[in-house]
Amino acid sequence: MAGERKRRRTRGEILVMVMGGLIALGVPTGLLVANFLKVRAANIQLAHEWSIDGHPCPQVSKAEFAARRLKAPKGVLYSNATLFRQFGHMECSPITYDGGTGLGAYAVCQFTGPNVLKVTTSKGEWYFVPGMGQPATIATPHDIAHCVMASNFTM
Repeated sequence: MAGERKRRRTRGEILVMVMGGLIALGVPTGLLVANFLKVRAANIQLAHEWSIDGHPCPQVSKAEFAARRLKAPKGVLYSNATLFRQFGHMECSPITYDGGTGLGAYAVCQFTGPNVLKVTTSKGEWYFVPGMGQPATIATPHDIAHCVMASNFTM
């Protein structure tokens, strides 16, 4: 009605409304932060597990690969790379940049004994010859292939 004035809220009512608003914002934010930290911890752990140290794989040019009649018939497209091997088995995982704390991911693949490896990414082709029965690991950060003669993957 025309002459009625609105009742003013008490301090208690205002406090309840403010607290309700903070809770309504805080609970989802807290859940998002908790989930982010959980995923980040898992990414760091995975990056640590897949970080392999070893001597660099012997690398050959495309011409030398062809001249030596090397073959790598077993291939797979994984993440940002196509990886071919001559023998053995492989296992791959996407690894988040900066040891699991960054943005984006790249492929890391471990091989039991590939003998010969050919890797293709958007930045080019790489040919590696770790040797018969020699385990190897390929990482493709920023679409550049790196190979070390070591692997944790076994059959």
